[in-house]
Amino acid sequence: MQSYRLTINDDWFYLSGDYNVSALKAAMTAAVHSGGGFVDIFSSRRLQTSLLITAQSIVKLEAICAEDLPDPVESTPTLGHSYIDDDYWLD
Repeated sequence: MQSYRLTINDDWFYLSGDYNVSALKAAMTAAVHSGGGFVDIFSSRRLQTSLLITAQSIVKLEAICAEDLPDPVESTPTLGHSYIDDDYWLD
């Protein structure tokens, strides 16, 4: 069975094999054409993430084998590089 790994800039997300990739591509393309916008994705664990997609976003969608998906029981994260830099703050 085929699955997908979506990479946005330096963050990556595993998507399930039944994910509607055509709709995801259309939503991302529409966000870029409108000058930027949020696109919702659901990881293979059904966790929702909203991504801001702009013309500067680097997007890569890879088809992978389902057996290459991380095991939900293992400590392997389904999201990559999800951290905030030390010099980032909110006012």
